[in-house]
Amino acid sequence: MQDDRLIIEEVLQGNKEAYSQIIQKYNKRVRLLIRKMIGQPHLEQDMAQEIFIKVYYHLGDYSKSSEFGAWLYRIATNYCFDELRNRKRSIPVAEAEIELATSHTPELEYLAKEQKVFLQNRMMTLESKYRVVLELRYLQFLSYEEISKELDVPISTVRTRLSRGKAKLRHAIANSGKGGDLHL
Repeated sequence: MQDDRLIIEEVLQGNKEAYSQIIQKYNKRVRLLIRKMIGQPHLEQDMAQEIFIKVYYHLGDYSKSSEFGAWLYRIATNYCFDELRNRKRSIPVAEAEIELATSHTPELEYLAKEQKVFLQNRMMTLESKYRVVLELRYLQFLSYEEISKELDVPISTVRTRLSRGKAKLRHAIANSGKGGDLHL
């Protein structure tokens, strides 16, 4: 696949079909971000389309001195924050799809699923800025530098949000009375 900057130049010069390469390259990451921030997989496709349309119309604003992926991811993050603000309510986790890890026995599968649902429920109680950083670090395994680029925030902010997010998650787990084997 071509370099992002070359594709953007083609699009800006009138080759609208070239934009499909950008969508193909970043669609999975944008949809994953939406799923993690919004918590409603059935909205994922529509929201991703809205984000890619918004990015398309703002390609002229893109500063080629920064990484395109980080710029797009920042727009997607802001879009999700706007959606959450517009709703002014928390998203029920019961609607979230949680993938099961395969285990050897049905009992272990059930316990693993129950623990994942519990942890996801606790994470959904966190503010988005903490939840997103925790998910990028511990579910997508990004480094502090990568998270900093993705969210367009200083590394010190990433460290602070991780620390506060873990503390808030520990507190949410402790207050639920089901701390058990979950260690952060």
